Amino acid sequence: MANGKKASREFPWLTEKDVAHRGLHKPGTVTEENTIAAVSDAVHAGYAVEIDVRATGDDIIVVFHDDTIDRMTDGKGPISSWGFQQLRKFMVGKSGKPIPSLPDVMDAVDGHVPLFIEIKSHPKMDIQKLCAGVRHSFEGYQGPVAVMSFDPRIVHWFKTYMPKYARGLVIGREVLLGVRKRLGLQLAVHKCKPDFLACDINLLPNTYCTKWRAKGKPLLTWTVRDSRLEAIGREHADAVIFEPPAVVGEDF
Repeated sequence: MANGKKASREFPWLTEKDVAHRGLHKPGTVTEENTIAAVSDAVHAGYAVEIDVRATGDDIIVVFHDDTIDRMTDGKGPISSWGFQQLRKFMVGKSGKPIPSLPDVMDAVDGHVPLFIEIKSHPKMDIQKLCAGVRHSFEGYQGPVAVMSFDPRIVHWFKTYMPKYARGLVIGREVLLGVRKRLGLQLAVHKCKPDFLACDINLLPNTYCTKWRAKGKPLLTWTVRDSRLEAIGREHADAVIFEPPAVVGEDF
């Protein structure tokens, strides 16, 4: 039984491909970040895909990075203040397309490459509806998919309610800068039992992540944006979450 449990937590696909951050996107074009076009380009190029998700005011899970729509659309206000159908009148950057739903993006990936879904939250929110919405989006999906978050509550929710899926804890620069934060990270890892960590490239190398890898556990790193950072990521992590020109070159 113990060996069976161990085998069930092995996800070799987590580090088999470089991961296109928010899809293989180019700002100011039809392939804006977190659009179906950017995701499709990454899939066609053979890269794994990382996307960000949030919940709308009517609890639809959409693929969008920011807390507000101000930066990437001509609308204003928090995502959570808009209903999904209302959001569809705003186009994402120069893409000519509205903010996509998570199921629409998953349809575009269609299991061809690994999909990493970063679930966005804030400390005071009730994560239950958010996580349940992501869970609902997974129904019927057969491809390799992982969830990841800065928020340990979310990682723990998936450990509890959707344990068969790969789960990762995202580490930002503030987590490793103080003793109290480091202890908090250790506690979160103990409680959530993530299958992988995703660490800010600007923190590598560090003792915690080096020890993590020494145990044979996968480490991804973000966001790798040039050849210098790519070299660091190749040496100190098992896969890179990248944006051009890293990985793809200057001619992208």
